[in-house]
Amino acid sequence: MWILELVVILIVSVTFSNIISHFVPEVPISLFQIVIGLFLSLLLGVNVDIDAHWFMLLFVAPLLYNDAWRFPKRELWELRGPILGNAILLVLLTTLIGGYFIHLLMPQLPNSVALALAAVVSPTDPVAVQAIAKRVKLPESVLHIVAGESLINDASGLVSFNTAIKATVVGTFLIGQAVTNFFWMTFMGLIVGLALGSLLSWLRDTFDRVGLNDVVFHTVMTLLAPFLIYWTAEAVFHASGVIAVVAGGVLTKILSDQHINARHPEISVTAVRTWEIFVYLLNGIIFVLLGIGLPPIVVAVVKNAQIHTGQAILYGVIVWLIIFTIRTLWTYGNQVVWYLRNRDQKPTVKMAIISGLTGVRGAVTMAAVMTVPAVIQDGSAFPQRDLLIFIAAVVVIVSLLVATIMLPIVTKVRSSHDFTQPEISDAELPETGEGREAELSESRARIFAIQVGIATLREQQNDTNRAVVYELITRKQATIAQIREQLMGEKAEDVQFDNSELRRIALDAQRNRLQQLLVEEKISILIFSIQSRRLERLEKLIGADKKFDNSAHWVRILTRRALRSVRIWLSDESNKQFKAETSLAIREMAKAAIKALSQHMEKYDGDTVLHRMERQNAYELIVVYRYQIEHEKHPDTPEQRELDDKQRMELELLALNAQRETIQDLYEQGRITRQAGINIRQFINYAETAALAGKNEE
Repeated sequence: MWILELVVILIVSVTFSNIISHFVPEVPISLFQIVIGLFLSLLLGVNVDIDAHWFMLLFVAPLLYNDAWRFPKRELWELRGPILGNAILLVLLTTLIGGYFIHLLMPQLPNSVALALAAVVSPTDPVAVQAIAKRVKLPESVLHIVAGESLINDASGLVSFNTAIKATVVGTFLIGQAVTNFFWMTFMGLIVGLALGSLLSWLRDTFDRVGLNDVVFHTVMTLLAPFLIYWTAEAVFHASGVIAVVAGGVLTKILSDQHINARHPEISVTAVRTWEIFVYLLNGIIFVLLGIGLPPIVVAVVKNAQIHTGQAILYGVIVWLIIFTIRTLWTYGNQVVWYLRNRDQKPTVKMAIISGLTGVRGAVTMAAVMTVPAVIQDGSAFPQRDLLIFIAAVVVIVSLLVATIMLPIVTKVRSSHDFTQPEISDAELPETGEGREAELSESRARIFAIQVGIATLREQQNDTNRAVVYELITRKQATIAQIREQLMGEKAEDVQFDNSELRRIALDAQRNRLQQLLVEEKISILIFSIQSRRLERLEKLIGADKKFDNSAHWVRILTRRALRSVRIWLSDESNKQFKAETSLAIREMAKAAIKALSQHMEKYDGDTVLHRMERQNAYELIVVYRYQIEHEKHPDTPEQRELDDKQRMELELLALNAQRETIQDLYEQGRITRQAGINIRQFINYAETAALAGKNEE
């Protein structure tokens, strides 16, 4: 009964902190949650004994999985160098150098405990940074780097922390054993995470194919994923559950994006919103628990004869200063190296300080430090456990306060963040007239409505949005293809969608044009080989009459990409030359495919059903190739991507509105049933919500 009461108290506390933060937005909500925890402990006598294993499983696993799921792939891939440097090298330097200075500062801390303290305060907290960014205009590159490194440095920092803690518990610190243990936990955790992430994605795709599209089922399955991955890695393979959860989350996100679930956007929207609530509660509960646990720790520090309370607070501030200095110097050094290589951006102390200030510590740090065991292997108390937790808490609080106060002063720019979101309303469908028989099934009505949406997009096409229009049309055509696959079991005359002949015609034209480019010496043999292999794979898929399944073949994809990268590295070509020749080959092959399809369609100019269907299939393929051309020609800059996102949302909303009006017209004409109209309109509403909210939540 006490556990249930505690859960209610914690949830109410987090909710109350949100109310306070609404009226005092300048102060991070985490500080209010710590204060509420102090109130519960000091005035109400609430006390919580935390078990390390369930705490990591309950809090750390889902938090890291959520960070991995929200992984913004494009920006983070472009910044992969500084991100990996911050997430791995900076964490190791912080652990080693910081641990050395912490031991000098506090000799009463054993070396392994000092290393553990440095490791646990090394991960950054993107949630706190994003909250500050709503009030302060931070550089986009800084935000993306913090988001990317926080995903990986949580794993590297916690593995280093666990290694140091285990060394303390055992009583010996052998560098060889520690390194071996580190690599075993890392690589085995990576393998477990990738394997289970692939398995879970395959299961979701399988359930989807057999028609198990229940929103509650998929949402619950997504919520269980981090706990299953973490428990399997830790309990079965004795590997790092942290690494496994991050790897599984990233892979699941990548595979999910490969299958844009346009048929069931309700699943995506519901899962995203459920995770937002779940993670919000977990983050808040961690800081409330920190507040609840602080008084006993402070009492223990006060009773500690080796150190004064004020001195312990000063130590905490100095530890934060050490971590801040290491991060600032590291960032400035990276700027210098970048400038020496590219000569385009001069290093600035201001940017280095901003990066240092954004290294805010938060929920993961507190979740980890609260798992320090009370006793070691010989039965004695863990050395300076209370001091370790106290200093980590001081570092978290100081980093939050300093960032909140100093970032507005350093940046001198306030944010124009818009917190509003449009409301979505849906009118009730009118009752159908009695005695009228519907002509269209729900699936055919959806196809017709999507085709109207495609026509709307074509009407909106101009020189500035052509690439986005082709992208949206391609996605909607893929949705139509998915719906048509469901019709395969219906009447035979309805299944006339085979376009294998057209695809072979297009592939033959692409292959001929690729050979011409090689003969004309416009592309290298390497580009010719890579593109030829791609065409061969596409031809095999036509022969097998199936589409490529990324969930089942992700290992093959990653291996192929790795081998291609090695081939590029071993060749004499530069990266820019490779990209330019690849872009040229794709554009020229797409043009050749369009020309071949157009010539083939000249003999299908009749008004028969077969001719109209053949022309429609050819048009759908031509749109795909036109999108490839426009995508290669389209500039890829942050400004252009921002403009594309805006245009994409506006165009998608126009198309969805046209689909909604079409369904209403079909219902009023009696061509669809009332229930079919409700179902399709519900699908459109969820798709609209996904477009407004941002499906990938990046």
